[in-house]
Order: sequence, then C-alpha cells, then structure tokens
Amino acid sequence: MTAVPFWRTGLRSGLQPVDLARHVGGIADLIELCFAADMDAGGRSVIREMRVVGHLGWALPVLNALGLAQYPWLQGFVWVEEGKVVGCVNAQPATGQLAAWLIANVAVHPSFRRQGIALAMMRASLDFIRGQGGTAVLLQVDDDNRAAIELYRKMGFTHIATHTAWVRPASTPAPEWPATDLEVRQRRSDEWAEEMALARQVRPEGFLWNQPLREADFNPTFAQVFDRWLAAQSEEHWVARDLHTGQLAGSLIARINYPDGDRLILCVHPDFEGRAEKPLLAQGLHRVAQRPWLTRIEHPSEAATARAVLREYRFEPGRSLRWLKLALR
Repeated sequence: MTAVPFWRTGLRSGLQPVDLARHVGGIADLIELCFAADMDAGGRSVIREMRVVGHLGWALPVLNALGLAQYPWLQGFVWVEEGKVVGCVNAQPATGQLAAWLIANVAVHPSFRRQGIALAMMRASLDFIRGQGGTAVLLQVDDDNRAAIELYRKMGFTHIATHTAWVRPASTPAPEWPATDLEVRQRRSDEWAEEMALARQVRPEGFLWNQPLREADFNPTFAQVFDRWLAAQSEEHWVARDLHTGQLAGSLIARINYPDGDRLILCVHPDFEGRAEKPLLAQGLHRVAQRPWLTRIEHPSEAATARAVLREYRFEPGRSLRWLKLALR
C-alpha cells in the first residue's frame, strides 16, 4: 500500500490530495477542457458551482468542517505542475451501496498524458478508499477510450455493462401506433414488485451507474411523490402483457419534466424481444412527444432490437459508457 503524503500539499508539483481552498478552480477548468464535448446541462451546472465554491478560498474548509457546505466531489487527488492542476480524480461514497465508492472525473491535461499521472492518482485514490473502509469501487469510462479501459483492466476492474445514451430532439412528433398482440396499459399499484423483478432480471446493473436498483424506483414513498409534485415532475409506469398468458412482457418508466428533459427507461423480457419494444416506446413517446425539450433514454448497448426501434423513432445515439467495478476485499 502506498502512503499518501498529505503533508506535501504545499508543493507546486506532483501528486497531492485535493485542497479545498487551492484546487477547486483548476479542477473545474481541467474537467471542462477534457469533457466539454460530452457534458450535459447537469455537468455544466456542477462546473459553475465548483467555480463559485472556488472563490470561497480559506472559508471553504471551515464551512465544510462545520457541515455547512458539503461537496463530495472535493475528495480525491490532483496532479500539479508548477502550481497548475493538470490531473484530477474525484472520489465519493456511493448512495445506497454499503461501503461502495464512486470514482469520477478522471482527467489528465492533453499535454501531460502517457506519463503515468492517471495511474498514480488512481492508486492513491484506491488507497484512500481502503483507508475509509471502502470495499468496492465503481466508475464509468467511454467505450472507445481504449487506453483508459486497459489501465482499469490492469488495476483489476471488471466490466458490468455498457450503456448508450440516446436523445430525441425537442418537438418531434410521436410515432404512429404500431400493431401489437400485447396489452399495453398503465401499471397498477399492486404490480410494482413484478416490475421490479423484471428489472432485476434484465437490468441487474441498475438504471444508473452510481446507484443500484431500489424498491423506491418502483414503489415510491409518499415523500418522494410529494417532492415530485412540488417540482412539477411526475413518473408514470407502463406495462406490456401477453394477451393470452398474462405474462409481463416489458415495462416502461416515463420520468416527466426533469431538469434535462423527459427520460424513458425500458425493460423487456427476453422471451418478448422484438415484440415489446415498439409498443412500449410508442406509448411513452405519445406521453412526451412534441414538448419543447429533449427526450432521453439510456439502454444497454448490446440490445440490437431496441437500437433499431430507437433509430426508427428518431432517437440519436450519443456516448456509450462502460460501467466497471473493483472489489477491494
């Protein structure tokens, strides 16, 4: 195990743990430089927040220690050259996963790549997480970033899933209703456990890379429903069933009025691939089509039938990200 020299934070060059008062602005600049082409509205909002926080200077560590300003992305490591942040790795505990940690924003300035900086920051981050009692680490990486994928493979990370982000332009008309031999309707409240069982079967990795499947995704608490109502948001669940056997063929979750647009989540039972995708997606798009903002969906990249339907329904593919995991114990 590598001992991390926390006392060396005053040096102008080399590996250093993130210093709240000194590094936040440089981290924001580096993340924007490395990821600007793929950054969504949420990412740009975080960058703006980091720049505001960076201006707090010496007051930030004090506020953080008092619990008045909690910014999980301020944990991690940077690589500094002559006072400038040229590499960064952020680490934070994962929500809803016991002793699991997330690693994000692994970035190295283009002029300093292939010098071992990313490896040094990752090793320091893993040592830090072990010291915090972490037993697993999750991260995601672009599917075409072969150098990073090879680095993580050598460090012991394993592949969980690959998801592609699809976007449908704003104000696009809904597709025509497809012919189907399935019953498509809104899910009843007593069907949530069956929907969750389907999701666990076909999406065991979860809907988000940093969060496992939760009961609340299918059976929200009153507080969650009330919070959505206050935010003018809603969530609808649709199911498709075989008309003869009643078997659950698939489900679609429509999350409406979210900050970066409407979102759809599709799950299809393997026995119904090629039959359930079109009617479920058509139903969801009839709920959100022609609205003046984007419709988004993230779906497993290997699902060929779903890819074809998404293209037919005028979705455009974006980034494909690999989800990786490392067991520390």
